[in-house]
Amino acid sequence: MFKINLANSFFYVFIKYIIFFFILAFIGNRFNNAVIDKTETSLKMFQLTFKYILTVLLYSIPLILVFGFIVYFILKMKRGLYFMLSIVLFFIVEYIFYTYFYSPSDKLLGLYNTVIGVIILGLFFHKTIRSKFIGS
Repeated sequence: MFKINLANSFFYVFIKYIIFFFILAFIGNRFNNAVIDKTETSLKMFQLTFKYILTVLLYSIPLILVFGFIVYFILKMKRGLYFMLSIVLFFIVEYIFYTYFYSPSDKLLGLYNTVIGVIILGLFFHKTIRSKFIGS
């Protein structure tokens, strides 16, 4: 679907974290506790929702900056075996990084993040990934 370039790698990581944090908002009633329970008016609801989205985006920036470059270099690999080993190692490192810095109390969230990452990677770069194994 997408060609391999740095912008698409960052876009992949950005979309992945947007989807992940959107799903995360409804796991354990995070959005409910942060926004809905504190609103009296629709204006307040809009303000708190906007603040919630900005906070999520702010916390996503370091993840996007760190992992966007790594994904780009992994996707540039020509050989399927090296790609597979690198992408597995990437998801393991990302899981550890996320659970250690962002969610030390709930390791399951890191697993959700990994599953979403694998699915989105397949959707975005399936032709590129397939070509690594067909041409080998």
